[in-house]
Amino acid sequence: MVDAEEHLLEVRNLCTYFHTEEGLGKAVDGVSFELRRGETLGLVGESGCGKSVSALSVMRLIPQPPGQIESGEILFGGRDLLRLSEEEMCRVRGDEIAMIFQEPMTSLNPVLTCGFQIAESVILHQGVSKQEARNRAIEMLRLVGIPAPEQRVDEYPHQLSGGMRQRVMIAIALSCNPQLLIADEPTTALDVTIQAQILELLQRLQEELKMAVLMITHDLGVIAEVADRVAVMYAGQVVEYASTRDLFNSPQHPYTRGLMQSVPRLDESRERLEIISGIVPDAREFPEGCRFAPRCSLAEDRCRSASVELRALSEGHLGRCLKMEG
Repeated sequence: MVDAEEHLLEVRNLCTYFHTEEGLGKAVDGVSFELRRGETLGLVGESGCGKSVSALSVMRLIPQPPGQIESGEILFGGRDLLRLSEEEMCRVRGDEIAMIFQEPMTSLNPVLTCGFQIAESVILHQGVSKQEARNRAIEMLRLVGIPAPEQRVDEYPHQLSGGMRQRVMIAIALSCNPQLLIADEPTTALDVTIQAQILELLQRLQEELKMAVLMITHDLGVIAEVADRVAVMYAGQVVEYASTRDLFNSPQHPYTRGLMQSVPRLDESRERLEIISGIVPDAREFPEGCRFAPRCSLAEDRCRSASVELRALSEGHLGRCLKMEG
């Protein structure tokens, strides 16, 4: 067991629901995970499984209405973020916890220079002068590998490539040296070469700045490369939780196995990749019993009716399946 003091972030039984005219959407329904200081936790699953909503809940950026964090605890350095006032939470965001959003072109303000957007966070949280903040912005652009940072600091997002904009997003997120970085699909819409550069950059900066990273992605290749531990999400719940080594060497949940089998491998000669039939269920209409049962080839009658809890299978390996041996 790891000493609780080593846990930077502890999410306990988090429930985030959306109240809509069509019904109650249980986007995140009883999610728990822990993130230790200096490590990377991968949050993986198909689109619609609740990964991004979990991250936005940690940042307390859920739009209200229709969203609402109904229950649970989000402990960061021993403080429950859900009990902080909005003013206190504003001091945490960007300073102690930072987030890289999925699409930099929609996350960056198109009418403000890249340098201004980096300096703004520094001025807000560190109370330095505009000139000091500008110097910090240039320093951060250099740190994330943008050439000619003295020139780029005065350019607008539309003047940069997709990879460069993502680096600016990383510069904004890291400008105040946060303890925790949440990276929500940081390589989406980037070509393979740029993806590799961004991941390498994040790993290097994590080591230099001693940060913890919550990496959200649907790409198992990314998870295998950067994560220390993995939480696999499906239909608003964590269905498997293990070290990266254990998960890839011995996936236990049928959903995790399905994800693994859908990824091409160089050491196998398969004519066709395996697929998981069906789609993630609507958050307003989750099935009874195991939520994966309608898509699972191993499902039995009891799977469709019995409540399924997350339980220990071995040391540090948890799973949510009636057929998993624990």
